Amino acid sequence: MAGTMNFGFMKAESAPPNGRDVAVIGAGPSGLATAGYLACLGYQVHVYDKLPKPGGLMVFGIPSHRIPADRIQRGVRDLERRLGVVFRTNTKVCCSAPMHEEEGDHFACDILSLNDLVDNYDAVMICSGSWKSRKLGIAGENLKGVYSGLEFLFPIRAIKYASTNVSVPDVKDKVVAVIGAGHSAVDVVDSAISLGATKVHLVYRKTVREAPCGSFEIDRMREMGCEWMERCTPVAVHGEDRVQALEVANGITGENVVLPVDVVVGAIGEIPTPPFQKELGLENVRRGEVRWLNMTAIDNVFVAGDVLSGPSKIGKAVYSGLRAARSLSNWLDLKAQHREDEYNFEADKMTR
Repeated sequence: MAGTMNFGFMKAESAPPNGRDVAVIGAGPSGLATAGYLACLGYQVHVYDKLPKPGGLMVFGIPSHRIPADRIQRGVRDLERRLGVVFRTNTKVCCSAPMHEEEGDHFACDILSLNDLVDNYDAVMICSGSWKSRKLGIAGENLKGVYSGLEFLFPIRAIKYASTNVSVPDVKDKVVAVIGAGHSAVDVVDSAISLGATKVHLVYRKTVREAPCGSFEIDRMREMGCEWMERCTPVAVHGEDRVQALEVANGITGENVVLPVDVVVGAIGEIPTPPFQKELGLENVRRGEVRWLNMTAIDNVFVAGDVLSGPSKIGKAVYSGLRAARSLSNWLDLKAQHREDEYNFEADKMTR
């Protein structure tokens, strides 16, 4: 399995069926980890995802030089062929937010309700991720030429799968301002330069020592020609029908600076996009105020990954999926024997 992201690492051989069916909503790192764990225990797993390929942001958000998409797809094929996992792509499980408020919704050809899955499976795992970008909250951010980090990065990867529905941001021979200093901001800078931007400003409200991406990445971007602007906070985007400038407050000089730019990308992170957050009681799950680890207010419906905790690194999302999958399996085992009350939640909390 060299060069493959092995999601079914628990067993080298396929497991005998245990007669239980589980639905997983979302084929990102936590969803794939959940699918692999449960399939290795003999569950029949069906994974639903609105995008045309499994992998989530690993495929559709992170540039291929950081995570080659073929490594993920080899792992997906192993889940299908060896462990019998069934993937239903281009399928959106409807939620409380309107369609097309999240990136990638336009890929969905089929719409299902959460109730459909609850009624037809022994359990459901929600791993739908964080697909809605944070807003800058400044004047002019709705002008043409202003993107969120996800709006900018998603089409660059997605165009390989649906060129008729997706267009790559036009930054060739243009000046780009990127706001933020996390890995998403780094990816936007790399992508803008590779797409032919003439100049890229990276604007961050703190110092290089506080940048989430680390000083190595800042130095690398500087070497590529990016202008690093620390202790600078965006104040407003200026323009009539489209972006013409970005005004920033310089925390060093105390003055406002107006940067002539053609494109502004606010790469300041994403927020979770859970289906029916209130009905599922996800705030209680986040606080640990539940009777069963990672289980929502609806029996047999569990939650894991970024949709629960917010954007995280891939390893943390995978761990969350594995942990929640173990909890789901333990729940179904005890429930089948009418022994649910034997679960020791306090003991499980100690291993978090």
